[in-house]
Amino acid sequence: MLIWGSKGEIADLGVQATHNCPTCERDRPFKLALQYKVHHIWYLFKWVTQKQYMLVCDVCHRGSKLEAKEVEPKLARHPIPLLSRYGWTLLVGLIAVVVAFSSFEGQQRNTRTAELLGAPRANDLYVVNVAKLLKNPESSLMYGVMRVKSVHGSEIEFDVPTVTYSKAAGATKDISRGKVSSSDYFAPRTLSLPMAEVQALRNDGAIHSVERN
Repeated sequence: MLIWGSKGEIADLGVQATHNCPTCERDRPFKLALQYKVHHIWYLFKWVTQKQYMLVCDVCHRGSKLEAKEVEPKLARHPIPLLSRYGWTLLVGLIAVVVAFSSFEGQQRNTRTAELLGAPRANDLYVVNVAKLLKNPESSLMYGVMRVKSVHGSEIEFDVPTVTYSKAAGATKDISRGKVSSSDYFAPRTLSLPMAEVQALRNDGAIHSVERN
């Protein structure tokens, strides 16, 4: 669930000087204040969307606006917490890690798939977009698990699935959860394909992965 929102904050930066307040019509201490707004995702990934420095009377709270470029160089430290200013970089970093991991995982899967396709064995499990094998598929994406029943020379005989999914993840979950071991997971009929055609399916992107126990 995505949790996001925003919150306004005011930072009191202390009394800067005492001088006449036009509203109070007498000398008053004037404070430097910063009003800012922070947006967040999951309360951790934050970024500042608005900020305004002000010099205000400590009694009536009236005063004048100041430019950040004039104020911030004179401050000993930045008044907005580091996480509020740069929390968004954590999200960027997390996304970068996920992308890098997915890329690495994809490369590993592609290497493993290529190795297994070159030397098929009985009981190998292929996650395939079976729509590529049908003349009139119900959808262009129909991922299912095809199990190698036997290999005869350059011909592979497959058990074909009774269930398909719109995403490869559905079929891979069936493998990881052991559903492919069910007696009714595969149809009674089989499908024989030349190894050259299987490789063509791979080149066409129809074969997502190959698993071997």
